[in-house]
Amino acid sequence: MRPTRAPALGDQLAAVLRDQIVRRQLQPGTHLVEDSVAAEYDVSRGPVRDALRLLESQGLVESRRRGFFVVGLSESDIDDLYELRESIELVAVTRAIAQATSDQLRLGREIVEEMVACADRSAAADFADADMRFHALLYRVGGNRRLIDVWEAYEPVFASLMQLTVEEDVDLHPSAHDHGRLLDLIEEGDVEKVRAELREHLDGARGRMSHAVQALIGPETASAKDLAS
Repeated sequence: MRPTRAPALGDQLAAVLRDQIVRRQLQPGTHLVEDSVAAEYDVSRGPVRDALRLLESQGLVESRRRGFFVVGLSESDIDDLYELRESIELVAVTRAIAQATSDQLRLGREIVEEMVACADRSAAADFADADMRFHALLYRVGGNRRLIDVWEAYEPVFASLMQLTVEEDVDLHPSAHDHGRLLDLIEEGDVEKVRAELREHLDGARGRMSHAVQALIGPETASAKDLAS
């Protein structure tokens, strides 16, 4: 057993705001006034500033002369995020083939079993949490500290996006089995098959994510964007 530390108040507030931004409950262009946010969530201005700076580092808000404004995520942003993720995760799984221990593989199997159980009861939020832990494990197994740092910087954004896609999936079992297949290939040690499987997995996730974000943006915004392009 290891002691756990509760997330800082700024991190907790960032998680709430991040989810609202991803779901477009906070629309692009919204002015996030520190005093107003602090009053709404009954916190001091310090955690609000911490949360907004964290969201700025993740590209979800931007600082202007009058404060912070919501940027949000476009389909292009989704493509950029998944291009980054594919680049670093391909390295992580390639390294994992040579470095995975039996204990780490067993932990991966346990997470996949948890995902199957979540799929059985249609527990989308729990499934998304297990999914993110599975991929975080791949980075730890790969052992490249710099890759882990990049993943951890953007993991909260992917976690919020993941909630959108799993809520749309009628059946979560295929996704759970895909993760099991990825572990099988890592254990077999076939580099090309592992990389091909991961690419297919991330391409599918990217497509579902884009669809979910497009549904939130709405047809009118999409049409206006098409006319402008």
